[in-house]
Amino acid sequence: MTVTTTGEVFTRRWVVELMLDMAEYRGDVSRLRVVEPSVGGGAFVGPIVERLAASGAPWHELRDSLRGYDLRAEHVQNCRAIARSILDSAGCPIAEELAEAWFQVGDFLLADVPEADLVIGNPPYIRVENLDPALLAFYRHVCPTMTGRADIFVGFFEKGMDVLRPGGRLLYICADRWMRNGYGRDLRAKVVREFAVDDVLVMHDADAFDDKVSAYPAIVNLRRGKQSKVTVATAGELFAESAASDYLRWRRGETSRWSSPDAKAARMEHWHTTDAVWPDGSPDDLAWLSALDDLPALERADVKVGIGIATGADKIYIQKQADVEPSRLVPMVTPGAIKGPRFEWTGEHLVSPWHGRSLVDIADYPKLRSFYEHHGERLRSRNVAKRAATWWRTIDSFNPSLLERDLLVMQDMKLRSHPVRVPAGFYPHHGLTWFASDVWDLDVLGGLLLSDAVERQVAARCVRMRGGTLRFQPTVLRMVRIPQPTMVSAKTAVELASAFRAHDRVRASIAAASLFPER
Repeated sequence: MTVTTTGEVFTRRWVVELMLDMAEYRGDVSRLRVVEPSVGGGAFVGPIVERLAASGAPWHELRDSLRGYDLRAEHVQNCRAIARSILDSAGCPIAEELAEAWFQVGDFLLADVPEADLVIGNPPYIRVENLDPALLAFYRHVCPTMTGRADIFVGFFEKGMDVLRPGGRLLYICADRWMRNGYGRDLRAKVVREFAVDDVLVMHDADAFDDKVSAYPAIVNLRRGKQSKVTVATAGELFAESAASDYLRWRRGETSRWSSPDAKAARMEHWHTTDAVWPDGSPDDLAWLSALDDLPALERADVKVGIGIATGADKIYIQKQADVEPSRLVPMVTPGAIKGPRFEWTGEHLVSPWHGRSLVDIADYPKLRSFYEHHGERLRSRNVAKRAATWWRTIDSFNPSLLERDLLVMQDMKLRSHPVRVPAGFYPHHGLTWFASDVWDLDVLGGLLLSDAVERQVAARCVRMRGGTLRFQPTVLRMVRIPQPTMVSAKTAVELASAFRAHDRVRASIAAASLFPER
């Protein structure tokens, strides 16, 4: 099933069984309380109830063993019917009573949920912009990790973790973008402070749901307790029931690595210890990233990183021709000016309301004032204009020093790392990340940024788009680690610079290889 307006995505049976086994939910499970926060069509309910029925515990002792919630009454009724059918087949004389007790109509985020030993499920996928503003405000009040443009599942993580008993586990299959997006920072901080990450099984390519969805899912296994070793795995397209069984057998053993045609897995000694972006990749990639810790991040290696100016109305502020005072026109480098490995100016200017770092008084510039007033309705409707009396300002302020120096720029969304040199005198657009340095030869730095060693770091930390497109954003690029310029020999510098000017990724990668730990 595709994602609906209610955020429903139904999980395959073998995935549910895998998650229950990863949670060690088998054998005498009657002593454990399971909470399912969004029961939906009952994908998790059937296997859970089957395991409860097979536990051998007295029926009356199972009343508090399961709690399931859903906003839709028809889902709750369906899950009660599923439970009754399983219990009746097992000879349970109080099937009706247990089914009624186990499931209720309610909002998991707002409900008074009892303490749990296991919280498990597939939380709903709903963007915050699709929620009623009053309800969203309430959600954010009770789930403060739901910041920015977070999906509602962030709140399901927080609430689920909060109800866990010591040693209790939370296992969700859901989008893993919270590990790398800015909106996930507070959630990552909560995990680092209070929980251990025992498993991350990335299933972007696996057929985990009943129908195709663009969900970028991963199974995450959190435990209320101290961090120890963590199992990291990546599943391929063919990963299914048989491969899942093989993975479980390896996971219960002691060998450090496992691979099959369908998946790769490894045990890592520790998980990430901060709320910074948590990288993604194969176990080998993650081990290599850990080995980079002795190298400085870009800005500690004397490289400034930023993003170009956001205006809030590009069609107005960015013009090839405009009848304004010449001093109000600033040549711009826009994404359209990046032609493969070269910069070719398109003639576009920023119709600038800035003098240095200060906003101009448009009364001093009659032509500029007339131009802005002509577009006044649109400019005044922007959020930035509503918050300030200076309705003519751009969203971002202006950094005049960027006009005084050569820059390297990268487009935000590309399949490969693609640094391009731009001469002084051009101001970058917000669709471009820029790099500046007073220490580095920009051609040498460009060769490093072009190399596989840098691209792999970006790929591990950025939000990957459909089709493999990478996001080259400042928040990710600032975490890229490179050597100090003094660590680059003259011979290597010449080769990196030459590779950059030729836009030869292979040469750049070979030249850079000696500057990074071996993979």
